[in-house]
Amino acid sequence: MTETPMGGTPPRNGRDGRDWFAPPAEQPADITYAGALPRPVPTAPPSVPIPGTLASPGDVRVWPPPEPEGEAEGEDRSTQPFPALRTNRQPPPAALATEPVVPPPAVAETPPARPKRTGLLIAGTALSVVLAVGMPTWFGYGVYEYGRPSDVVHVVGPGQAGVWQHVSWRVTVEKIKDPTGQPERSDRQWLKIVATRTALDDEGAIRHGAPKITFTDRAGRTWQAEPVNDETPPDVKENKVGTPYRLELMGVVPRSVADEAEVLLRPSSYRDVPDQSAKDFVDAAFSSTEREDQVLRFRR
Repeated sequence: MTETPMGGTPPRNGRDGRDWFAPPAEQPADITYAGALPRPVPTAPPSVPIPGTLASPGDVRVWPPPEPEGEAEGEDRSTQPFPALRTNRQPPPAALATEPVVPPPAVAETPPARPKRTGLLIAGTALSVVLAVGMPTWFGYGVYEYGRPSDVVHVVGPGQAGVWQHVSWRVTVEKIKDPTGQPERSDRQWLKIVATRTALDDEGAIRHGAPKITFTDRAGRTWQAEPVNDETPPDVKENKVGTPYRLELMGVVPRSVADEAEVLLRPSSYRDVPDQSAKDFVDAAFSSTEREDQVLRFRR
């Protein structure tokens, strides 16, 4: 075999001088088949599979499932639909764009709460604390009551004792300087009350409730007196018969009535019976006809 340069003459067959790609000389020029064609292989119907091949599944009913064999005709074959499955998948953006957007309901603004009288509450609390430790602050004077027509007033002479419900009471009044240390004023005067209580017997010993004490003048006006100290034992078993216990109070009145202001003492009707059950206490409270309408008025 010899190489032929590019663009040269194809190589020749060494036997007969033909080129390498020419058909052999003994091959006829017309090679078209002129004989009878073979008979076609018959194909099987779709329902009969050809041996060695897989049958086509065809159309098979998936849902609802076919009726089981042997069921009676007319039997209920109803089926339930597939239950809806919850999902947290969001709809596509196109669906979100087409759905109407419902704004959330407007929340009504809560109006701001009205400011409480914080100043008054703080002032009242501070007043009670200061009075409790014996350093009262000025709470002002003023008329808050014009007599109680339903009260029964027992007048007590100067220097004498007033007795009510087995308890003896004595009262003294004196002028004092402003306990707050502020400069004295010409329109008011501070007064100090010392009330002494003494139980006359066992009944008087169990009546150790705190009385209500105020100042009054001849016109019937009254002014408040605040307690500063109370030596009465809180335990009724320690309240001894015949032993005096002091109560100290302070108040301020107009200077024009400072020399004539008298003391009104309203004893408490509370009875602290030792070892009394809660039921007996409630029964006694509801069955009692005693009222706190008895007042001792101490002259000056």
